[in-house]
Amino acid sequence: MNMLNISRYNSFCPEQKILEQVLLFPGDDMAVSVKNGKISFTGRSAMRFIAQQNLQAIADRSLRRDRLRFTPATLPRIFAHTDSAAIASLEYLDKIKEQIGPTAWRLLGDNVKASAACTKLGYFNYAGMNRAEDVQENFKSAMLQYGKPFNSFTSFSAANDSGIVLSNYSIEYIYQKYLADSCVFRHKKFNIHEFYLYTLTNFKGEIREQLMTHLFITKRNSPEFNVADIIGALAYVKDNNLHSVLDKIRATNTVGAIAPTFTLLDKNNRPINLIDFRGKLIMLDFWFTGCGACKDMAPRMLYLEKKYAEKPIVFITICVDRKREQWLATLNTNEYTSPLSVNLYTEGKGQTHSVMRDFDVRGFPTFILIDKEGRFCPKPVLEVEEMSRLIDRYL
Repeated sequence: MNMLNISRYNSFCPEQKILEQVLLFPGDDMAVSVKNGKISFTGRSAMRFIAQQNLQAIADRSLRRDRLRFTPATLPRIFAHTDSAAIASLEYLDKIKEQIGPTAWRLLGDNVKASAACTKLGYFNYAGMNRAEDVQENFKSAMLQYGKPFNSFTSFSAANDSGIVLSNYSIEYIYQKYLADSCVFRHKKFNIHEFYLYTLTNFKGEIREQLMTHLFITKRNSPEFNVADIIGALAYVKDNNLHSVLDKIRATNTVGAIAPTFTLLDKNNRPINLIDFRGKLIMLDFWFTGCGACKDMAPRMLYLEKKYAEKPIVFITICVDRKREQWLATLNTNEYTSPLSVNLYTEGKGQTHSVMRDFDVRGFPTFILIDKEGRFCPKPVLEVEEMSRLIDRYL
């Protein structure tokens, strides 16, 4: 069995949220079509895919109903709505069990249960993480008022005894459950190394490999990132694809490792090579038009560009916009970049350009500092004072 990503159909019907993944079995026979902004499935295996559309519709209705201000007082109500939607989904699956088969019924049911738990955990952690103790206590009291655990469906398990993952949401469920139990409830901040040790000692097999990979992907730009942990994780991760991902993160986070080089075009179509700036400190800034966090960082980067205007440092922005015209129009606004930067473009290839893979860019904005000899520096923190201290250290 496998999961097919069909998010490419979003370009046909952007006004409608559709399935991002569908459950596939060997031998499936199905046709997919999009008409009038709606996606439909036909063929011998269609019922399983129609079921997944209907499950998503139930979840969407619950989300629309729960668009209210999240406070301790509303937490029991939001959680009750979440459970209600999950129960409705499970009842629907029971009605069509014979049509979709027992394996799909079990897998989709596990997804429903895990998704409900993740939704509640996500609400709780978003509101409670890194907040004052009195605020956290209010949310903990609300949890007692709710009177149920985050996982209201005790039949759900994230993995079997061999460590095989049982749900698409298993990794997220374990991660969010850890945040609630070990951070919010204990008034502690999340610590990468402690979670790494937690996964190492409490899990095995496939789920441990995925948990470790999830951890280092999501926290790869954190100032707490420790390369020693990822080196340790590589010894346990046997899956070739996951091992490759972790090894790339290790390479781009190893201080002193040689940074990859590249050649990109500037707004005048002149080729600019990273080697051209050898002997200078280089700050890379990856961004795209419409990125709110990128736009927020622009004034701070301009401040640094002016502060170090007479120093041997160059600020290079790399835009992943698909259309060159859009990139040029955005450059002219100076809302994301400045004329003091060397502004480059991924030539319409967006995030598929090799520079994105070579530098392991998975989010925006991403900043990377390279020293005068072309070696990686520690990852910059997205604060002006911290960036300035890091720059001063390597000038």
